Amino acid sequence: MDQLESKYPGRKKGVFMPNDTHANVLLNILFQKYGKLPETYQIIGFDDSPISREAVIPMSTVGQQISVIANEAMNILSAQMAERKKRRPEPLKEPVHKIIPPILIRRETTV
Repeated sequence: MDQLESKYPGRKKGVFMPNDTHANVLLNILFQKYGKLPETYQIIGFDDSPISREAVIPMSTVGQQISVIANEAMNILSAQMAERKKRRPEPLKEPVHKIIPPILIRRETTV
């Protein structure tokens, strides 16, 4: 945080954290120093864990669509199992790639 403050004094700082726990740590440091989330900071965590909702102020986060991921994984597994039941199964020659877009959950740490 000290590096951000010295490099960008008085400027808006958008900070993407690797997970919601780290985002909460930054939020707590800012609250200890300023008593609030300064308007110059916008924080986004990652993983939509419960801490993102239970922090001193609810934090914006990037959420994974777990139910969609699980559904796609089960579809791929079911297709592979059905193929193995065939008299002459043909195993996959290439890995299956599915893109499941994450979602931004806006809360009080971003505008």
